[in-house]
Amino acid sequence: MNRALEWVPLEFQSWVLLAISFLALAFFVQSTASKWKILQLAQPTVFKTTLGRRLKNLIVLGLGQKKLFKNSSAGWMHALIFWGFLILLFRAGYFFAIGFFPKQNFSITGLEWLEQGYSLLKDGAVLAVTLAVSFGLFRRLVIRPSRLTLSREGVVILVLILAIMLSDVLFDSAWLALNPSAGSWFSPLGMMMSSVLGQGEWVVQLHNLAYWTHVSCILLFLSILPRGKHLHIITALPNLFFSDLPAKGNRLTRIDFEDEAIETFGIVKALDFSWKSILDFYSCTECGRCDNFCPALNSGKPLSPKMYTVGIRDHIKQETPLLLNGQAGEGFALLGDVISDETLWSCTTCGACEEECPVGIEYVPKVIEMRRGLVLNEDRYPEELKASFKSLEVNSNPWGFGRDSREDWADGLDLKRWNKDDPSEYLYFVGCNGAFDKRGQKIARSVVELLTSAGVDFSILGREEGCTGDPARRAGNEYLFEMLASKNAETFQEMGIVKVVTHCPHCFNSLKNEYPEFGVHLEVIHHSELLEQLMKEGRLPENEGTGRVVFHDSCYLGRHNEIYDPPRAVISKNELVEIENQKERGTCCGAGGARFLMEETSGSPMSHQRLDELMQGKPDTIAVSCPFCVLMLEDAVKAKGLEGTVIVADVAELANKQ
Repeated sequence: MNRALEWVPLEFQSWVLLAISFLALAFFVQSTASKWKILQLAQPTVFKTTLGRRLKNLIVLGLGQKKLFKNSSAGWMHALIFWGFLILLFRAGYFFAIGFFPKQNFSITGLEWLEQGYSLLKDGAVLAVTLAVSFGLFRRLVIRPSRLTLSREGVVILVLILAIMLSDVLFDSAWLALNPSAGSWFSPLGMMMSSVLGQGEWVVQLHNLAYWTHVSCILLFLSILPRGKHLHIITALPNLFFSDLPAKGNRLTRIDFEDEAIETFGIVKALDFSWKSILDFYSCTECGRCDNFCPALNSGKPLSPKMYTVGIRDHIKQETPLLLNGQAGEGFALLGDVISDETLWSCTTCGACEEECPVGIEYVPKVIEMRRGLVLNEDRYPEELKASFKSLEVNSNPWGFGRDSREDWADGLDLKRWNKDDPSEYLYFVGCNGAFDKRGQKIARSVVELLTSAGVDFSILGREEGCTGDPARRAGNEYLFEMLASKNAETFQEMGIVKVVTHCPHCFNSLKNEYPEFGVHLEVIHHSELLEQLMKEGRLPENEGTGRVVFHDSCYLGRHNEIYDPPRAVISKNELVEIENQKERGTCCGAGGARFLMEETSGSPMSHQRLDELMQGKPDTIAVSCPFCVLMLEDAVKAKGLEGTVIVADVAELANKQ
């Protein structure tokens, strides 16, 4: 059914619509053209995930809006608006079609049922969007959540959407009031409104007003869309498709240090970012979900993932004219001015911000790339890292212990050293913490005792083992990481090592996900996975319970590698209590991103914040699966005077209690 307009002359009306549509489209193209050119000038993107995974992201996270429902009320609000808009795209097309061709009948004989079905679906979408937008306005103007950027732009956009919905209903109701015989309950909103309108010239004017309000609001919406944060309406779905999230462990690119054409390493200026990174900046909705679970921000550090993104986005916007002319930015420096050094060094690379972001923005690789810019180009980094970098280079550990003492922890254990002529089933890769830290040595000994009692055939490298390079890489010293990883890779290849077990999630992540780029493809298993397997096979005796246990998820085992259940299975004989912030929403202990090598000079310790969360479960024991988490949480227990109240133990230590 074509509801043609009553305004005469129709040809003049069509030309007016064409003119304002052209102006709106011109504004849109002018606003997006510069952004498109910046994307073209940016660095290439290397994808780490498969096409299938990216399609899944598009469908589940994009079309399905899955992440939004972590916050049910706001999630439903955004999802209803999004789904409603998808349905109403056809309706918008219809409005412009009857405006450009007012004498054309767009009904198709024999498909009236399809028109009626869509009309009913459309009214449902209009009602849902109207309710969602009304809640959105109430939320912004009355509730005013602290995490939101409460800008005038957000209110204007919501008002425009509301006007589009109301004008849609008025358009139908005026038409049905003027044409009662065309009435059908397949247009329930229009039918209900038409009954109170009556007839007369004013209804004709209302019909025309509704039409022009509808198309004008759509065109105004189109004009302002690319000029602010609502550009995400266009970029969010492509950004989700091109996102490497969720990706296991390795989203960092190697640097070819032998390429003499490379003038700078890491990110120093705006166009050093990849085009996907810049698309991330354009896609930010400023919703603040990334801030909610950031351990640095929540413990008083100068790092807000939202403001980090917004700050760089605004810097790119300001620098765009210069960038397009091939000129270096003459304003604020990206490193130091736009994003302070302390902001970058506050990040633990835990990935909590990425877990929460509904549009697939990646934060961790950007932070590490900018740290590379500081370390490799500016030679600017925290004082504590100087000694650590030197020790990693000379002794292959970050604490200054001599390389010759690397296997001293194993004295008295009668462990086999790896023999390439008589290889064991597993190499137990102890890691720097297990080899040199006294607390970590206790964990390593528990692992050894469990594997030995289960009859597992394993060996250690002893002095041939070296640091995986994880702390160097996360601290931005990619050159040092390359040196350490290359040496280890050479050792693995020469020794014929295939299967590796490690109790450190950071070693696990590097060996499993980053070492394949060095030609080493290892079958890496975390000790909790192997212990779970041995328990299922009945090769380990049941451990005695230690009372009420709360489990703390390691970021690099959990979020970065999606391993949540095995460590819990190892301690399942205990009274396991789950707290609110656990699994993918578990809060970082503060050690990641090489933070364990640095002092916390602002705010409160992140480990204290995490301990407070864990103590909500009133545990007797806090179980962990990472030696660095043990160190951080034990320090927090001591600092808070809780030594007689709760103990911190690795799952291997709990499993080893007979």
